[in-house]
Order: sequence, then structure tokens, then C-alpha cells
Amino acid sequence: MGVPSRFWNFIKGLFWQGQKSLEQANPEAVYEMAIRKMKSNYQQMHTAVGRLAAERNRLRAQVKSKSEQLQEVEIDLDAALAEAGAGNPDGAELGEDLINEKDALESEIASVKKELAASEALVTDYMGKLRRIESQTKNMESKKDSMIAKLHSAKARKAFGDMVSGMSTSAEESAVSDIDKYIEGVAAQADITDEMSGATREEKRRKLRASARTRSSKSKFQAMLESRQGGGGGQKAAAAKATEGKGGIG
Repeated sequence: MGVPSRFWNFIKGLFWQGQKSLEQANPEAVYEMAIRKMKSNYQQMHTAVGRLAAERNRLRAQVKSKSEQLQEVEIDLDAALAEAGAGNPDGAELGEDLINEKDALESEIASVKKELAASEALVTDYMGKLRRIESQTKNMESKKDSMIAKLHSAKARKAFGDMVSGMSTSAEESAVSDIDKYIEGVAAQADITDEMSGATREEKRRKLRASARTRSSKSKFQAMLESRQGGGGGQKAAAAKATEGKGGIG
């Protein structure tokens, strides 16, 4: 596909897209155009049916006229036969002409009746089409009223829905949810800090208990040492006293 063809297709696409947008923006105009088109078709069909009906009526009149002529010829033919039977030579001569005229009229009547039958069938067919177009036009007018009313109702409901949607607190609820998460996060951080502080105090307490146990062990050892040292001095004093006693007796 060449560039000019592609460009032309692009232009047509823009045109149809714009036309569709205009039609959606003016639905009443679209229905009105369709109704006018149907009415125009109805008028054209009505005119055509009128012409067909006129031709049918002309053929009917022609059949009637030819039939009346045939009836007169048959009457004259009967009279000519009577005259010829009475020996009148003019009756015999006239009778031959009347027979030829009778045959011609019968042939013409048969041909016209055939045309009349086709014309009547065509008129009947087009009358049915005309009634259908009339019915479709009325249905379209009724549909236009109902669909436009439906459109107005839908627009009103949509506008109300948009208004209610605008009154929604979803944004505020989302903000509150974010604040809740923030507060929970800060509280969790504080809990972690407290836990870490508690672990530090526990460590200090453990060290304090260990130091106390160490001092307690040293104190016990010192007491045992002093006790032992105190016990040795008592034995020496007892021995000295015993020596003094022996010396005095002697």
C-alpha cells in the first residue's frame, strides 16, 4: 500500500471517528436522521405504489372496455348470423369481419389480463413493503422516545453515582491507615529499645552477682585463714602455761 493510500485511509479513519463521537454526543439527532430517512423512503415507495396502482387501474379499465366491445361484437355477430341464415348476403359478409374482430378482441383481452395480473401482484407486494416501512417508522419514533428517556435516566444515575463517589472517605481512611502503621512502627521500635535496655541491665546484674560471689568467696577464705591463725596461738599459750606449772612445783 502506497503512502497516499495510507494517508487517505488515515484521514477517513479520523473522519469516521469524529463522526462517531458527534453521533454519541447527539443521539437524538441520530434517531431523527434515521426517522427522516425512513419517512423519505416511505414517500418514495408511496409514489411508486401510486404509479403502479394507476397502471393497474388503467389495465382494469382497458379490460373492461375491451370486454364491452367484445360483448357488442358478439351481439352483432349473432345478428349477422341471423341475417345470413335468412339469405341476406350482407349478413354473411359482415359476419366474417365480426369474427375477425371478435378474435382480435379476445386476444387483446387475454394479453391485457395477463399484464393486469402481474400489475396487481406487484402492487400487492409494494403495498406490503409500504406498510412495513410505515410500521418501522412508527417503531423507530417510539424507540427514539424510550431510548432517549433511558439515556437521560442513565446520565442522571451516573451523575448521582459520581457525586456519591466524590463524597467517599476512602482517601481519608487510607491516610488514617498509614498513620496507624506509622504509630505501630514507632511503638515496635520503642519495644525493641526497651528489650535492648533490659538486656543491658540484666548483664549488669549478672556481673554484680558474680562480683558479689567473688567477694563472698574471699571473705570465707579470710575467715578460715583467721580462724586457723587464731587456733595456733591458743595452743602456744596452753603449752607455756604448762611449762610454768611444772617449774613451780619443782
